[in-house]
Amino acid sequence: MKLINKSIFRARFLPTLFIAVTPVLMMPVSADLPKPFNYNSKSANATYVDNTADAGNGVTNPYYFGGTIGPAEGSSYCSGASNCEDKDSAWKLFGGYRFTDRLSAEGSYIVLGDLHKNGENSDVSVVAAHGVASMPLTEKFDVFGKLGVMRWSSNNTDGSQDGFGVAYGVGTKMHMSETTSLRAEWEKYPGIETSSSEDTDIDMLSVGVELSTF
Repeated sequence: MKLINKSIFRARFLPTLFIAVTPVLMMPVSADLPKPFNYNSKSANATYVDNTADAGNGVTNPYYFGGTIGPAEGSSYCSGASNCEDKDSAWKLFGGYRFTDRLSAEGSYIVLGDLHKNGENSDVSVVAAHGVASMPLTEKFDVFGKLGVMRWSSNNTDGSQDGFGVAYGVGTKMHMSETTSLRAEWEKYPGIETSSSEDTDIDMLSVGVELSTF
């Protein structure tokens, strides 16, 4: 089992967290922001309203779930290998809870696919928990940053490995209705062991659907 070195964490992850979350946390309350999607609305004719004045009161439809699919790539997996495939199709199931329009907690199960080189292979999956900070760009589009912890598992030619680490990502959502959004995101899962002597960072790009409870 392998833990991420603290110096690597500071060098790789803290700058990304700062860039993703600072615009949300540092925005003045009185700023003229785009109107966030109205998760409180129950009216069939309601679309978007300015509910920034109700920050902290929670939302009527706090629970959400969904799935995404897309390619995953081991960034350093093929270093020095001539017969290698470091890309595969990946998919994710997720669910979460909105504390406010801008802050959520999210859990996910991710299958990152099969990496193989020189007769060896590695099947990788991840269970992750993230904190998510969102910011509206327009009335229909949000951007978000996420930072959390993961437990990864890899079934490798020379045995199974598992461990804990930090996971992070950024993305955007387009609200189609009160209960349906389209979602696109990039996520990084660092330091996953693909053998007893090697590890790699795995990047995933995905698109999918997010559904809110009715």
